[in-house]
Amino acid sequence: MRTFFIEDIIEIENIINACEICFVGITELDGSPYVIPMNFAYSHGEVILHSAPEGKHLQLLENDNRVCLTFCSDRKLMYQHPDVACSYSMNSKSVLVRGKVTFIDNLEEKEQAMNLFMEKYTQRTDFKYSVPALRNVKVWKVKIEKMTAKAFGQNFKMPQ
Repeated sequence: MRTFFIEDIIEIENIINACEICFVGITELDGSPYVIPMNFAYSHGEVILHSAPEGKHLQLLENDNRVCLTFCSDRKLMYQHPDVACSYSMNSKSVLVRGKVTFIDNLEEKEQAMNLFMEKYTQRTDFKYSVPALRNVKVWKVKIEKMTAKAFGQNFKMPQ
């Protein structure tokens, strides 16, 4: 399988924005990985996430706020020959982001962040939020420190 690095920031952002979820890698206390799928929004070089105001993931982030986010899009099964198992490949694009989580506590900033989510998933921004709802959501901000992107696969025929 051929792998190509993607350097163009517009293509990288298109890959991120084409995804419905990302996978968030957090470090367990014993050093092992803890990965959870999450909804997200992307804006101005930052990934915005949201969660319940308590839970294991937040306890782990208190200990180590470094995260690794993975996005994968454009998945297509390809092959050289339909009867040869090893000729199959997955043509896809992925982005790997590393950064540190900070939390948004200001209610106005939380509302702005939540509007980014709502716009991503509904294409609307005209929502109202109650103060208790905003207080009861944990909004994460991941400033991107390092980002790599790759395209995988070869130009095989698509299965019929």
